[in-house]
Amino acid sequence: MRGFEFIKTRVNPRAGATGSTLSILAAFISLVFPNLASSQTVHPQLVGYYAERHAANGDYPVKQLASNGAAGLLTQLNYAFGKVSQSRCQLLDPNLELKRALSAGDSVDGTPDPADPNQLRGTFHQLQELKKQFPKLKILISLGGWVNSEGFSDAAQPEHLHDFVHSCIDMYVRGNFTPGIRAPGIFDGIDIDWEYPVDGGLIPGRPEDTKNLNAMAAEFRRQLNAVRPGLLLTTAIPATQEDYKHYDLGVLGRYMNYINIMAYDMHWNGEKITNLHSALFHDPGDPSKPPEDTHFGAHAVQDFLRAGVPARKIVLGVPFYGKGWTGVSNTNHGLYQSAKDASKSPPEYRNLKALPGSADRQFYPKTATCSIWNNGEFFSYDCPEAMPVKRQYVREHRLGGLMFWEMGQDTSDAELLKALSGK
Repeated sequence: MRGFEFIKTRVNPRAGATGSTLSILAAFISLVFPNLASSQTVHPQLVGYYAERHAANGDYPVKQLASNGAAGLLTQLNYAFGKVSQSRCQLLDPNLELKRALSAGDSVDGTPDPADPNQLRGTFHQLQELKKQFPKLKILISLGGWVNSEGFSDAAQPEHLHDFVHSCIDMYVRGNFTPGIRAPGIFDGIDIDWEYPVDGGLIPGRPEDTKNLNAMAAEFRRQLNAVRPGLLLTTAIPATQEDYKHYDLGVLGRYMNYINIMAYDMHWNGEKITNLHSALFHDPGDPSKPPEDTHFGAHAVQDFLRAGVPARKIVLGVPFYGKGWTGVSNTNHGLYQSAKDASKSPPEYRNLKALPGSADRQFYPKTATCSIWNNGEFFSYDCPEAMPVKRQYVREHRLGGLMFWEMGQDTSDAELLKALSGK
């Protein structure tokens, strides 16, 4: 680069650099390369999703994020989900999120929700209290998900896009939840979890979804910036080529603060041969044929980089659950063996951990994943031993951080999250 060559001629290497010289150099660099420092700085993110259902059934209430230390480890909490319907953002469960009054024993700060039904109560009030205790924590609303993405294709149509984006920001960022309840400041941005543009989701989309998603990202970025600089825009994208082929990764990388790669579900329990659903690296012993032989996280990361997504914006996803099969022999600990059916046993990490000590548990350093075989059932999952390997991969490749789905699948003391964080 000419700029660096010019700078080098201005410094006498034998004399050393004075304070004034360094100041001049710093000023010159900032003028010629205004984005250099920011482009080289990586502030690792630890992003956790929190599913609405855990607040609903009480098995992992918001207060537990405070009491077990989880909130203090996270940089970002994505509340899942907001609903996209009729080309507008809508609350997933207004009663649960705004109205249901929690007792002192169920609340983050130990005080009951307000008795007045016109004041903020419920899950969103608990998120508000969580932020008071952990002011560095950013909370985003995650829109869509596997079940609630059917409205995206309509909302992304040019005639609907502006008003759709405005409705999401007005509701979640400005906090205009209902005509009677306004609570700005709970959410620090938007996470787009459109599963999936064009095809591959529960509801088929349109061929123009790819370009419309680009326009949606640009419009969200524009309107968020108009509200307040620093509001976050992220998205979750699958890790298999068959699913991310309809995403214009390079364009999305321009508008997003971070892109969360869902480096899991890369094999599913409808397959007749067991496999590792969240492998980071390729296993030479994997019998999968193309394109399934590329179903490992590092392959997706490299594809995203080649598409032009900056490394600092790539966040590697980790599952807190497994994929299970039944009718599996214990040959090779159950891995790459024929299976009769998908397992109906609970796949969450907390349940897999509770299986008897006689179960055959394996950690595979080459792929940075784990398995467990028990009485003919085989599960592929991520155990604590896998977490340092994935953390080191992110560090070595200067990626943006780590993400996981999802908080309520961990043990009550956040064992897997603590292993993932390294703290």
